[in-house]
Amino acid sequence: MKIILLSSTLLLFTHAVSFGQKNIADSIYNLSSDKLRSGDITGATSLLLDAQKIAEKDNYTRLLCLIQVNMGKVGILSENNQTALDANARGIKYCSACSDTQSLGKLSFQSGILAAKESKYDSAIVHFKRSAEYQRSVKDTIATASALAKIGNVLEMSGQYEQAFQYYLEFYDIAKKDPESFAFLNANIYLTGNYCYTKQHNKALFHNNIVMAVAHKKNLNYEYSEALRYDAIIHYNMGLYKQSYEKMLHFTRYYQDSLMSKMQLDQAEEMRAKFDTEKKEAQIAFKEAQLDQERLILWVVIGGLVVALLVGALLFRLTRQLRKRNQEKEFLIKEIHHRVKNNLQILSSLLHLQSRQIKDDTALSAVREGQNRVDAMGLIHQKLYMGDNVAKVEMKDYLEQFGQNMLDSFGIEDGRVNIVYDLQPMYLDVDTAIPLGLIINELVTNSLKYAFPNGRSGSITIALWENEQKHLCLKVFDNGVGQSNALTDSKSTSFGTNLVQMLSKKLKGTPEVLTTDEGYATQIVFEKWA
Repeated sequence: MKIILLSSTLLLFTHAVSFGQKNIADSIYNLSSDKLRSGDITGATSLLLDAQKIAEKDNYTRLLCLIQVNMGKVGILSENNQTALDANARGIKYCSACSDTQSLGKLSFQSGILAAKESKYDSAIVHFKRSAEYQRSVKDTIATASALAKIGNVLEMSGQYEQAFQYYLEFYDIAKKDPESFAFLNANIYLTGNYCYTKQHNKALFHNNIVMAVAHKKNLNYEYSEALRYDAIIHYNMGLYKQSYEKMLHFTRYYQDSLMSKMQLDQAEEMRAKFDTEKKEAQIAFKEAQLDQERLILWVVIGGLVVALLVGALLFRLTRQLRKRNQEKEFLIKEIHHRVKNNLQILSSLLHLQSRQIKDDTALSAVREGQNRVDAMGLIHQKLYMGDNVAKVEMKDYLEQFGQNMLDSFGIEDGRVNIVYDLQPMYLDVDTAIPLGLIINELVTNSLKYAFPNGRSGSITIALWENEQKHLCLKVFDNGVGQSNALTDSKSTSFGTNLVQMLSKKLKGTPEVLTTDEGYATQIVFEKWA
């Protein structure tokens, strides 16, 4: 095996010397595409950068166009949106210069994905429509259908299920021309989900049956098991509870059986790998015996080894450079969070100094509540730059420190009121953590202001968990005097209540006041969170 690999390396090196620079760049690009298809993002990135250097030196516009398309894909897969945006901008320039319509369609598709990730739904739809037009002009029906399906996805993300249906239907009309294709399977999956949302249960059942048939025929265990689960849900929504129960049992048994099948396949694969290893070792032994008799082959192997060492050294160097760049980026992100936290701390201090000059109780309360909101946001950025993960906040640690800060802010240091935490371990990104922190701030502030008058003691509970539907759930409740017995504030502006409503809507949640025997409770179920 060593002889075969080293001889192949030497052969590649010999051809590279004889070919022109453009052929070398093409070969490196093809290798990077193989790496990208196999999921090796780091290896693909390194090879793409090497190919780009050669292509830029020779002004090889066609290849520069293709390289930027793949660099954009790398950015999306690695969640590096800025890299993807930069690559797409360069790609449009190069692909337009060489009139590569299909690549322009791919770039528009990637731009749509980036816009959708940032919740810029209108912009995403524009990009996907442009992608469909490009692909339709080169008669790539599958790429056209994929772009149309993405438009439907974006419309569903914004709650426009009926508008999404039109694009799913157009996608379906294109895909049904090839009932054996994955596009046809996906088209039926999308229509099943859309009809479920719009409560058209019979139509959902029709398309879900197609999904089950195609997935079963192609041995797609995941898609088939999901279709079984949808089958049970659709029958439940139709009020056919007995059939729903039986179908859910079928789904559970199939899921267990598919897991067992996978284990058996893994064991068979392991046994086959051992057999192949023994077979290859025998071949290697035979080749080594030939080496003793062929002096010329020995020198070829030595030459190949030298080339392999040089290539290995180059790859090692590139790997170190990439690791160093990642460390530098992480440092810069932490520095940004640190500076944001410092700026928020300055703002909080200014509000505190201003509050000393305010005599009006209503204005003073408003300023202090504003200071608490700023502190809640600053604490999130502090956790980000001090933690190991620069992108997500560990909510248990954050809320426990937040609660103590709230008690200190209201001057409750005698243990008269305490905060109880009922929290599932979870990490949230900054776009979810900040609105959630501000919502909790308002609800806890409301309890501290009104639930425990005249020195009354009690507790406030903050509960945060993920329910069975994968929705984020928040509940803040106290055992105070309750809403009916709370002191009313005639000067209240209801700003806090409006803020809770607005922030809850952003995360696709609706506050619900729960009826309790004592105290006051608010619960919110959020559909959009990460």
